[in-house]
Amino acid sequence: MKKFLFITLGVILLASLIYYFGFHTYFIRTEVHEELPTSTVPFSGSLSQQPQTKTLAAGFFGEIDFIHKGSGQAKLIEIGGQKILRLENFKVTSGPDLYAYLSDSQNPTNDIKSLNNYVSLGFLKATSGDQNYEVPVGAESYRTAVIWCKRFGVLFSFAVMQ
Repeated sequence: MKKFLFITLGVILLASLIYYFGFHTYFIRTEVHEELPTSTVPFSGSLSQQPQTKTLAAGFFGEIDFIHKGSGQAKLIEIGGQKILRLENFKVTSGPDLYAYLSDSQNPTNDIKSLNNYVSLGFLKATSGDQNYEVPVGAESYRTAVIWCKRFGVLFSFAVMQ
C-alpha cells in the first residue's frame, strides 16, 4: 500500500512539475495563416492610387542549439505608412510563453541584455505559418526579429533583416 501511495504521489508531483514549467508546450504545435494586411489609411480614387506594399528588410530564422530552432523568413514591410513585421513560412520549436520581439541587436544570445534596445510585439500567435505584427512608432529602425521565451529567458530563434 505504501509503495502505491509513493508511486501515485511521484506521478502527481512529476505531472505538476511538467505543467508548471511548461514542458508540455514543447509538444504542442499551432499554425496560423494571416493575409498581408491592407492599409488602414483611407484612400479615394482608382486602384492605382492604393498604397504600395514595400519590403524594407528581410532575413531568415535559424537554429540556436539542438532544441531551439526556427526557420522561415522575417520581413519588415511598409503599407501606406504603417510598418509590419511579417513572418512567412515560419516554424519555431514549441515552448512556453513565446513572444515576438524586434531588436536592434545583430547577435542576440540567451541574455536579455544582448537584445540591446528591443520592443515586444506581443505573444507569438503560432509556432508555424504566416503572421503579422504591427511595429510601434520608434522601433522602425530595429532590424532583428526575435522569438523569446519570457518565462525562462531563453532565445528560441532570430532573424537579422537587411
